[in-house]
Amino acid sequence: MTTLIATANTFGMTGLANWFKKVQAKLAYRAKVKRTIKDLSRLSDYELNDIGLTRGDIYGVATGDSTLERVRRSAVDTNTNLKGWV
Repeated sequence: MTTLIATANTFGMTGLANWFKKVQAKLAYRAKVKRTIKDLSRLSDYELNDIGLTRGDIYGVATGDSTLERVRRSAVDTNTNLKGWV
């Protein structure tokens, strides 16, 4: 009698398992972004300004497109047109 040994690789299950892992990671990332946006949106304008953000920065910070350090640096940059008057 012949015994058939089936492995996950035989039926392409490895690819399917990897696809499910990627989908799960993507959903976890999207949930994290959504939670971050929700939490930052609850802050008042004064509180956002206190941490160096504006409402327009919320999405970029939540998705990782911009970091807090970059946002803070751009907020602190001096206007060269003022030349020390302010």
